[in-house]
Amino acid sequence: MISSVTAFKQKLKLLSSQLQRHELRNFKNMMSELESQGKAPAHCDSGRYVEQVYNIIADFDRRFQDFAILEPVATFMCFPFGVEVDVDEIATKIASLFHMETSAVESEILTLQSDLQIKSRASGEHFWNLIVEEKYPNMRKIAMYLTAFFGSTYLCESAFSDMKIIKSKYRSTLTDDHLDTCLRLAISSYNPDYAKLADTMQCKSSNQ
Repeated sequence: MISSVTAFKQKLKLLSSQLQRHELRNFKNMMSELESQGKAPAHCDSGRYVEQVYNIIADFDRRFQDFAILEPVATFMCFPFGVEVDVDEIATKIASLFHMETSAVESEILTLQSDLQIKSRASGEHFWNLIVEEKYPNMRKIAMYLTAFFGSTYLCESAFSDMKIIKSKYRSTLTDDHLDTCLRLAISSYNPDYAKLADTMQCKSSNQ
């Protein structure tokens, strides 16, 4: 999923760059409309379209901001033997993300990178199954965590279904904050203590 989101953002940046240069090969409908009007691509008012693309990119950055933290860790775990790996930096990110001791993570990374037997089998499909938990407890945990993060899109698809029901055409003015609250109620198993909430409310006395 990280790869898909990153690829989509890169495509948006490419489209924005092409619009600024009035290169419309990826905008077939726009080209057809200009041709029907007898106009050259240079006459296209691309500024407003570039702004819309930038808004989409900004929205993606906001909604998937956690991916900026996960991506370097996931990249390292896909191939931990890269020559340009900054052990201190990646160990700090891993320790912060998974609540581990930085020194222990550093030690395991350096030991793993120096293990010739493991390195020779790094391209195998089940590479992390070869890592002994007694020797690399943190590395094994990280590999399992990352594998479990996006093992299924069921929860995501379920949330989108609930969102479509909540934010229908009759509730199109719903704010992001209100939508977030409604979604939490819809997809969470949290059950409020209504009796306690009622007890804490101050009742309005009647004027008699």
